[in-house]
Amino acid sequence: MANISFMLTSFPGGGTERVIMNLARPLTERGHKVFLFVYELIEDKFPEGELPITYIKLPYKIRRSGNYATIVEAVKKYDIKIFFSPIFCPDYLKKLRATGLCKVVFALHGKPLYEKAQKLGRITQPHKFSVGSWIKRKVLTNIKYKLGYYDWSVLRKYKKIYSNVDAYGVLFDGYGMELAKAMAIDYDKSHFFTLQNPIPEQNVETVAPKREKRIVYVGRFGYWDKRLDRLLAVWKRVYANFPDWSLLFVGDGNDGENLHKIVAEENLPRVEFLGWQNDPSSFYRTSEIMCMTSMVEGCPMALLEAQQCGCATMAFDCSYGVREILSPNWEYGVYVPNGDIDAYANALSQLMSDDELRKKIQKNGAESVRRFSVEASVKQYDDLIKKLLCK
Repeated sequence: MANISFMLTSFPGGGTERVIMNLARPLTERGHKVFLFVYELIEDKFPEGELPITYIKLPYKIRRSGNYATIVEAVKKYDIKIFFSPIFCPDYLKKLRATGLCKVVFALHGKPLYEKAQKLGRITQPHKFSVGSWIKRKVLTNIKYKLGYYDWSVLRKYKKIYSNVDAYGVLFDGYGMELAKAMAIDYDKSHFFTLQNPIPEQNVETVAPKREKRIVYVGRFGYWDKRLDRLLAVWKRVYANFPDWSLLFVGDGNDGENLHKIVAEENLPRVEFLGWQNDPSSFYRTSEIMCMTSMVEGCPMALLEAQQCGCATMAFDCSYGVREILSPNWEYGVYVPNGDIDAYANALSQLMSDDELRKKIQKNGAESVRRFSVEASVKQYDDLIKKLLCK
C-alpha cells in the first residue's frame, strides 16, 4: 500500500475533479493514503461529508516553476510513492522523476491531441472586441493553425511527457492507440495503461416514476469545447414542433453571457438557466433527455451520470470516448456526425417523438454504465500502483 498524490488547478469543479472525488474513498479503503496538490480550493462546492484527502496548497498557478520546491518538500515529508498528474507539466514531471523519490504517472483525462481543436475553437470564440485580440486571434493564431504549427507543437508536448514518466494513463485503449500512431511509436502496454473514469453506483430503480418532457444539459459553459451555442441552434429547429417540451441548462462558465444573449436575440422560448448545482442527479432523474453538443470530449462524466439515472443521452460523434459510451448507436444512446446541426435536430426530434424508443435507450444506458463502476476503475489504479512499486 502506498501514499499517492494527484495534482489539480482547482478543486472541486469539473469532470476530472469528480474523478478524484470518486476515487479517494475506495483507494483509501484499499490501504492507500491520498494527497492532492492544488492551487485553489473552492469550499462552497465541496460535497457533503469529508473526503479522505490531505490537501497540499500550491503557492502559484499550476504551471509556475515556483511550485516545484513545494512539491518536492511534500513528497519527502509524506513519503509519497506515486505522483499522478492529469496536467501537462513536463518540466515538473521530468525533474521529479529524476529525483527517484517517487514514480510519476501522467493521467490523460481527455481526448489525445485535443489542443488543435481548442485552438480552432478559440479562433472563432466570441468575446469583447479589441484590435489587439482580433489581430492575435483572427490573424496570428489563424495563420499558425493553417500552417500546421499546432500539429507540430502539440505532438512535441505529448512526446516529451511520454518520455519522462513511468506510466502514461489513457481513458480507453483506443486513445492509447490513437496517440501511439500520432507519435509513430508502438502501442506499448507496459507504458500505456487504461485508467477509466469511475462513476459511483446508484440505485437506478429510484428514478422518478414520471419524467418531465425536458431536455437537460449539465456541466461547464465553455465555448471552444462545450459549444452550447450549437444546442441552442438545435433547439431553434425543434421547439415549435414540441410545445410541451423545455430546455434546461445546469452549470456555469465563461460562455454563460453569450448563451443568455443568444436566447434573448433569437427569442427562444422555454429555455431556463439554473446555475451551478452541487448535486445534478435530480435533474437527470426528472428529465427525459440529456444533450451534449461538444466539439471535443474525452470521457464525458455527464453522459455517464445521466445514463446511470435513466436519462436518454445524445451527443455529437466528437471522440472515441463518446462513441464508447453511447454505442451501439440508438441502443445505449444517440450520436450524430460532429457539427451537423440538422442531423442532430432530426435525431433529437425522433427521440422526443418516440416514447418507446426513448424508454429503451434509458433502460439500456442505465445497464451499460456499469462498465464504468468505481470498482473497475479503482482496480486499474490499484494494479498500476502495485506494478510501479515493484519496479
